Amino acid sequence: MKPWRCQICGETYLGDDSADRCPFCGAEGENLKSAAHYLDYGIVEMSQQSRKDCLHALDLENDNTVFYRKCAEAAENQISKAIFKRLGKQEAEHAELLEDMLGEVEVEMPDPDIPDNDFDRFAEANKHEKRAINFYLEVARRAPEPRVQQIFRALSDIEAEHLTMANTYK
Repeated sequence: MKPWRCQICGETYLGDDSADRCPFCGAEGENLKSAAHYLDYGIVEMSQQSRKDCLHALDLENDNTVFYRKCAEAAENQISKAIFKRLGKQEAEHAELLEDMLGEVEVEMPDPDIPDNDFDRFAEANKHEKRAINFYLEVARRAPEPRVQQIFRALSDIEAEHLTMANTYK
Protein backbone atom coordinates (compact mmCIF):
# COMPACT_ATOMS: atom_id res chain seq x y z
CA MET A 1 0.00 0.00 0.00
CA LYS A 2 1.04 3.56 -0.59
CA PRO A 3 -0.32 6.95 0.48
CA TRP A 4 -2.51 8.96 -1.89
CA ARG A 5 -3.56 12.53 -1.08
CA CYS A 6 -6.61 14.35 -2.32
CA GLN A 7 -5.83 17.65 -4.05
CA ILE A 8 -9.24 18.91 -2.97
CA CYS A 9 -9.46 18.10 0.76
CA GLY A 10 -5.85 17.13 1.51
CA GLU A 11 -6.74 13.89 3.29
CA THR A 12 -4.59 10.80 2.90
CA TYR A 13 -5.92 7.52 1.52
CA LEU A 14 -3.88 4.32 1.79
CA GLY A 15 -4.17 1.82 -1.03
CA ASP A 16 -2.40 -0.01 -3.80
CA ASP A 17 -4.19 2.13 -6.40
CA SER A 18 -6.00 5.43 -6.47
CA ALA A 19 -9.70 5.17 -5.56
CA ASP A 20 -12.58 6.14 -7.88
CA ARG A 21 -13.48 8.90 -5.43
CA CYS A 22 -11.82 10.42 -2.40
CA PRO A 23 -13.19 8.41 0.54
CA PHE A 24 -13.23 11.57 2.67
CA CYS A 25 -14.64 14.44 0.60
CA GLY A 26 -16.07 12.51 -2.38
CA ALA A 27 -13.96 14.25 -5.06
CA GLU A 28 -13.31 12.43 -8.36
CA GLY A 29 -10.41 9.96 -8.23
CA GLU A 30 -8.37 12.11 -10.64
CA ASN A 31 -7.81 14.40 -7.64
CA LEU A 32 -6.03 11.63 -5.70
CA LYS A 33 -2.30 12.01 -6.24
CA SER A 34 0.64 10.02 -4.97
CA ALA A 35 1.57 11.68 -1.67
CA ALA A 36 4.94 12.64 -3.15
CA HIS A 37 3.14 14.72 -5.81
CA TYR A 38 0.63 16.39 -3.49
CA LEU A 39 0.57 20.21 -3.46
CA ASP A 40 -0.41 21.79 -0.14
CA TYR A 41 -2.19 25.05 -0.95
CA GLY A 42 -2.82 26.08 2.66
CA ILE A 43 -4.49 29.45 3.12
CA VAL A 44 -5.47 30.79 -0.30
CA GLU A 45 -5.00 34.45 -1.12
CA MET A 46 -8.27 35.59 -2.62
CA SER A 47 -10.31 38.59 -3.61
CA GLN A 48 -12.84 40.09 -1.23
CA GLN A 49 -15.69 38.55 -3.27
CA SER A 50 -14.10 35.08 -3.23
CA ARG A 51 -13.57 35.32 0.53
CA LYS A 52 -17.21 36.33 0.97
CA ASP A 53 -18.25 33.39 -1.25
CA CYS A 54 -16.08 30.96 0.74
CA LEU A 55 -17.62 32.20 3.99
CA HIS A 56 -21.12 31.69 2.56
CA ALA A 57 -20.12 28.22 1.33
CA LEU A 58 -18.81 27.42 4.81
CA ASP A 59 -22.23 28.33 6.22
CA LEU A 60 -23.89 26.04 3.64
CA GLU A 61 -21.54 23.15 4.42
CA ASN A 62 -22.00 23.53 8.18
CA ASP A 63 -25.77 23.63 7.71
CA ASN A 64 -25.63 20.49 5.56
CA THR A 65 -23.32 18.75 8.05
CA VAL A 66 -25.69 19.28 10.96
CA PHE A 67 -28.74 18.52 8.81
CA TYR A 68 -27.33 15.15 7.70
CA ARG A 69 -26.15 14.23 11.18
CA LYS A 70 -29.60 14.91 12.60
CA CYS A 71 -31.16 12.91 9.74
CA ALA A 72 -28.81 9.99 10.49
CA GLU A 73 -29.82 10.03 14.16
CA ALA A 74 -33.52 10.01 13.26
CA ALA A 75 -33.29 7.61 10.30
CA GLU A 76 -35.98 4.97 9.98
CA ASN A 77 -33.66 2.21 8.72
CA GLN A 78 -29.99 1.30 8.44
CA ILE A 79 -29.71 2.22 4.76
CA SER A 80 -30.99 5.76 5.31
CA LYS A 81 -28.83 6.07 8.40
CA ALA A 82 -25.70 4.98 6.50
CA ILE A 83 -26.38 7.38 3.62
CA PHE A 84 -27.11 10.36 5.87
CA LYS A 85 -24.07 9.59 8.01
CA ARG A 86 -21.72 9.42 5.01
CA LEU A 87 -23.16 12.60 3.52
CA GLY A 88 -22.70 14.37 6.85
CA LYS A 89 -19.06 13.30 7.00
CA GLN A 90 -18.40 14.54 3.47
CA GLU A 91 -20.09 17.87 4.17
CA ALA A 92 -17.96 18.23 7.33
CA GLU A 93 -14.85 17.56 5.21
CA HIS A 94 -15.94 20.31 2.81
CA ALA A 95 -16.36 22.71 5.73
CA GLU A 96 -12.87 21.85 6.98
CA LEU A 97 -11.45 22.46 3.50
CA LEU A 98 -13.07 25.91 3.37
CA GLU A 99 -11.77 26.73 6.85
CA ASP A 100 -8.26 25.75 5.72
CA MET A 101 -8.55 27.99 2.65
CA LEU A 102 -9.80 30.94 4.69
CA GLY A 103 -7.50 30.59 7.68
CA GLU A 104 -8.96 31.08 11.13
CA VAL A 105 -12.64 31.98 11.06
CA GLU A 106 -15.33 32.07 13.72
CA VAL A 107 -18.17 29.75 12.80
CA GLU A 108 -21.51 29.34 14.43
CA MET A 109 -23.03 25.92 13.94
CA PRO A 110 -26.65 26.00 12.81
CA ASP A 111 -29.48 23.94 14.31
CA PRO A 112 -31.72 23.12 11.34
CA ASP A 113 -35.05 21.39 11.72
CA ILE A 114 -35.47 18.09 9.92
CA PRO A 115 -38.59 16.45 8.51
CA ASP A 116 -40.37 13.67 10.40
CA ASN A 117 -39.68 10.81 7.96
CA ASP A 118 -36.96 9.57 5.65
CA PHE A 119 -38.91 10.29 2.44
CA ASP A 120 -39.24 13.95 3.38
CA ARG A 121 -35.66 14.04 4.69
CA PHE A 122 -34.35 12.93 1.30
CA ALA A 123 -36.62 15.48 -0.40
CA GLU A 124 -35.19 18.18 1.87
CA ALA A 125 -31.66 16.87 1.14
CA ASN A 126 -32.48 17.43 -2.53
CA LYS A 127 -33.15 21.12 -1.79
CA HIS A 128 -29.93 21.45 0.24
CA GLU A 129 -27.87 19.94 -2.57
CA LYS A 130 -29.46 22.01 -5.34
CA ARG A 131 -28.85 25.18 -3.31
CA ALA A 132 -25.17 24.25 -2.92
CA ILE A 133 -24.67 23.18 -6.55
CA ASN A 134 -26.15 26.40 -7.94
CA PHE A 135 -24.08 28.59 -5.65
CA TYR A 136 -20.84 26.64 -6.20
CA LEU A 137 -21.16 26.80 -9.99
CA GLU A 138 -21.74 30.55 -9.76
CA VAL A 139 -18.64 30.97 -7.58
CA ALA A 140 -16.51 28.81 -9.90
CA ARG A 141 -17.51 31.03 -12.85
CA ARG A 142 -16.77 34.35 -11.18
CA ALA A 143 -13.74 33.57 -9.01
CA PRO A 144 -10.50 34.99 -10.43
CA GLU A 145 -8.33 32.54 -8.43
CA PRO A 146 -7.60 29.16 -10.09
CA ARG A 147 -7.60 27.34 -6.73
CA VAL A 148 -11.00 28.76 -5.79
CA GLN A 149 -12.33 27.75 -9.22
CA GLN A 150 -10.90 24.23 -8.79
CA ILE A 151 -12.42 23.79 -5.33
CA PHE A 152 -15.87 25.03 -6.27
CA ARG A 153 -16.02 22.94 -9.45
CA ALA A 154 -15.09 19.87 -7.41
CA LEU A 155 -17.61 20.72 -4.69
CA SER A 156 -20.39 21.19 -7.25
CA ASP A 157 -19.55 17.76 -8.75
CA ILE A 158 -19.61 16.15 -5.32
CA GLU A 159 -22.90 17.82 -4.41
CA ALA A 160 -24.34 16.57 -7.72
CA GLU A 161 -23.47 13.02 -6.58
CA HIS A 162 -25.23 13.77 -3.29
CA LEU A 163 -28.26 15.01 -5.23
CA THR A 164 -28.37 11.78 -7.24
CA MET A 165 -28.24 9.79 -4.02
CA ALA A 166 -30.98 11.87 -2.40
CA ASN A 167 -33.18 11.41 -5.49
CA THR A 168 -32.54 7.66 -5.57
CA TYR A 169 -33.70 7.05 -2.01
CA LYS A 170 -36.58 9.49 -1.62
